[in-house]
Amino acid sequence: MIKNIVFDVGGVLMTFDTHAAAAAFTDSAADAELLHRQVFDHADWVSIDRGVPEDTALARMQSRLPERLRPRAEQLLARWEQWLEPDEAVNELGRELDGLGCRLYILSNTSARFWRFSERIPLMPKIRGTVLSYEEKLLKPDPAIYKRLFSKFELAAGECLFIDDNRLNIEAAWWVGMHGCQYGGDIAPVRAELRRLGVGVAP
Repeated sequence: MIKNIVFDVGGVLMTFDTHAAAAAFTDSAADAELLHRQVFDHADWVSIDRGVPEDTALARMQSRLPERLRPRAEQLLARWEQWLEPDEAVNELGRELDGLGCRLYILSNTSARFWRFSERIPLMPKIRGTVLSYEEKLLKPDPAIYKRLFSKFELAAGECLFIDDNRLNIEAAWWVGMHGCQYGGDIAPVRAELRRLGVGVAP
C-alpha cells in the first residue's frame, strides 16, 4: 500500500529552462551555448549539489571560459533560480494526494540555494520533510541517499512512490525497494501508475 509520495524538484515540481537562463546573460547564440556547456553541462554544476561551495565551482567554470564570459558566468550562477517555474500539473497532483491522506516528501539533488526558491514551490506547505543532496553530501542515484530518506522519516520503502524525471534515479528507487514513476511532462502516466498502485487519484 502506498502511503508516501516522494517528489524530485527540478523537472518535476519545478521546470528549469537552463538554455533560456544562459541566453539571458549572453549576446549571441554561440556564447549562450558555450556558457551553458561550461556551467550546466559540466560536473562542476553537479558538484554544487554535493555541497561544494558555489565560489569554488564558479572559479572552475570561469577557468574554462574566455575572459568576456567570466563575469556572465558569475551573474548566471548568482541568478539561475529565477528561471525555475512551478509545474502546475505536478503540484496539483500533490495537493490531491495530500487530500487523500498521503504523506509528501522531497528527495532532490540540489544546492543550498533550495531554501531561496522553495517558497515558490506551490506544494511546499504540504511537504513533511526533505532530503537534499547538498546536506547529505550524496547524490541520486546513489542508493545511500534513498536509504537516508527511509531512516530520517522512518519510512518503509515498499510504501513509497518516487516521482523523478531521470530514468536512472527511478531505477535506483526500484533497486532499494521503492515504487518509482518517471515524469516526462505528461501527468497522465503518473496518475495511471498511482491508480494501478491503489491510490484513488482522478484520471
